[in-house]
Amino acid sequence: MTLRMARKWPINSCSLRVTWEFKRLASTKADVKYPGLKCGLEIHLQLKTSKKLFSASQTSFQDTPNSNVSLYDVALPGTQPQLNHHAVLLALKAAIAMNCKIQNRSSFDRKHYFYADQPAGYQITQFYNPIAKDGYLRLLPRDRRIGDKPLDVGLVQIQLEQDTGKSTYAVDSDAAYIDFNRTNHPLIEIVTAPDLYYPEDAGAFVHKLQLLVKQIGVSSAQFQAGEMRVDVNVSVNGGQRCEIKNLASVHDVVHAIKSEYKRQLAEEKKGTPVTSHTLGWDGKQILIQRPKEQTSEYRYIPDPELPPLLLSPDAVEKVKQSMPKLPDVLLDELSSSPHSLRMVDAQTLLKWGLVEYYFEVVEKLQDSGLAPKLAANWIVHHILGLLGPNEEEILSVAVTPQRLADMIKYERDARLSKMNAMNIVQYLLHTPDDSRTVDELMEAFDLKNSTDQSELVGICENVLKEHEDAAEKYAAGKKGFFNFLVGMVMKQAAGKCSVKEVRKVLDELLEQRYDVK
Repeated sequence: MTLRMARKWPINSCSLRVTWEFKRLASTKADVKYPGLKCGLEIHLQLKTSKKLFSASQTSFQDTPNSNVSLYDVALPGTQPQLNHHAVLLALKAAIAMNCKIQNRSSFDRKHYFYADQPAGYQITQFYNPIAKDGYLRLLPRDRRIGDKPLDVGLVQIQLEQDTGKSTYAVDSDAAYIDFNRTNHPLIEIVTAPDLYYPEDAGAFVHKLQLLVKQIGVSSAQFQAGEMRVDVNVSVNGGQRCEIKNLASVHDVVHAIKSEYKRQLAEEKKGTPVTSHTLGWDGKQILIQRPKEQTSEYRYIPDPELPPLLLSPDAVEKVKQSMPKLPDVLLDELSSSPHSLRMVDAQTLLKWGLVEYYFEVVEKLQDSGLAPKLAANWIVHHILGLLGPNEEEILSVAVTPQRLADMIKYERDARLSKMNAMNIVQYLLHTPDDSRTVDELMEAFDLKNSTDQSELVGICENVLKEHEDAAEKYAAGKKGFFNFLVGMVMKQAAGKCSVKEVRKVLDELLEQRYDVK
């Protein structure tokens, strides 16, 4: 029985993509100055709850439009809010992780503005008395900030609030469609002080915050799903601040700030005073949308239907005791003995939410004598490249830590090739209900290494004959062709041999034939 499957991604595409992202952002650390630049951020994060903030509706707003909507969500007269306590718990976890002062008494307010996707005509938020104030998030040099010293970015406040609906505009038409599934989804808004003086530092802050809230289970923080949205306030040389709305990636944050900095400098040079505006970003340039609203225009009032939110004296301490390890603690642990991972690999495990999975694999390998970083190499540089969108969530179920540990050991013992191990991984990702062990899968799909030495030599000789041009180019000094020849041998042997043995035999044959050393 032969196991056949088409890869959705090249094996190393993910690791290459992740590594490139880190390198690209790190490369912006050149000595670039932005004199007079000040930035502050307002970040909206959807909380990871199953119910909405003030109703019992489900929060799966990617379902059929308007399928998760209660009478309260669409502001039917007579309906009243019921607070979701789980959302309060998640807001507390975020506030503790960011060193905030928790307010034992907070309250809800109505922020009035009129959009079609805001059915009540106001948004419930915490303007006057938020749940937390006066925190900070520390950026370290390894977070890809500019400079070689830590930077504490102050947090003015963290507030609970409800999300709006989602408007979709038809192409070549004046029609607009509104989906209320997102309405009343619980959010926290995180407001920073204007402590950021480089676009790259703003990007580093957003990236670190994203890792933090994912690690502690507060939010999935996926930009592409709208779970994290960033507004940036920018001012130059003490002038008026302008706000860039709804930035949807770290890359957009960095480049929108750079563009707005240039725009405000150009206005100054022309002698035109910069006025406070709300701005958009189309991925290439800043778009001026409208004069920025003032606080008075929102007509904030205390919400008459919601009593103050009162926390018991021991509530914060109980939440602190339940907190998992924070990202900085985990990165320190992963980069030191006995793990000794490269920082980029440790950050990748953290970004994909696979740190605990890695620890479990290492535990299964404890008696094998194999270094822990071998497990990280398999996960980061091989397995992630096989995952489709959101498949990291099923990885630990489909490819259990015991299964991965077995494959790592079998590859070390030359019982299973890396290629066929990856075939097993992809099969399990597509068939997570298959409960067979790695040994049983190897037997069922005939994947055990079975090519003996004489057979392997014959395959290698055949490959050198079929691809003589590649062999000659290798002999002429183009070393990259060696890996091509290894791949051709593995293909002809159906993966039933050790790459280590293939490289050894090919090396000997090439040395004999071309006197290559």
